[in-house]
Amino acid sequence: MSLAQQRILIIGGSSGMGLASARRLIGAGADVFIAGRDAGRLQAAVQSLEGKAVGIAADTADPASLAALMDRAGRLDHLVLAAGGTPAWGPFAQTSAEALRRAIDSKLIGYWQSLQAALPRLRKDGSVVMLTGAASRVAMNGTAGLAAVNGGITQMAQTLARELAPLRVNVVSPGLVDTPAYDGMPAEAKAGMFAAAAKSLPVGRTGRSEDIAGAVELLIANTFATGVLLDLDGGARMPL
Repeated sequence: MSLAQQRILIIGGSSGMGLASARRLIGAGADVFIAGRDAGRLQAAVQSLEGKAVGIAADTADPASLAALMDRAGRLDHLVLAAGGTPAWGPFAQTSAEALRRAIDSKLIGYWQSLQAALPRLRKDGSVVMLTGAASRVAMNGTAGLAAVNGGITQMAQTLARELAPLRVNVVSPGLVDTPAYDGMPAEAKAGMFAAAAKSLPVGRTGRSEDIAGAVELLIANTFATGVLLDLDGGARMPL
């Protein structure tokens, strides 16, 4: 399917994988809207896209904000949910229920509310792509909170692929991808983590936002794809 003049809203489109997806979809001829909570970051993202996207500030935790977003975006052909939320990192014994609740509210419920708000605007045979994370598919110490949230999104998406048909609903599950989400780490620690991960992967490198953007475009454009869970983790899930 050609994406020329298709109207696509990316929630979480102001940085990282969401921003890379916006750039890719604009290159395919789509009319792209990007939404995010931080107005300054959103403006910078629109500038980096040479003004070829419309930026709209919105908070997925606020139904009124989501309603205003949908009013501005109008009719939609496709929706991409790429907001990172507030992750619950850390050892299980030290991760509080409150941290898990924040993670669920900001991402799982954020995705839920975003799709509910968008549904009346979405073309009936359009598509939704949700970004999750490899922690829901690969058992790694310290990621139980991430696994709970992203695993919930994956199962929700596959159920909705049947319930909302002919609307197509798909999931991209990225592995370790170099995005601004890791910018808070000390530079040396971040470099060491990424180097160690790259050595462990069959592809010999960690992910780039552009890798994920290509998968987003594929799942939007391929009208035979629904209920798909696409792992892009460099081979991390392959048995040794």
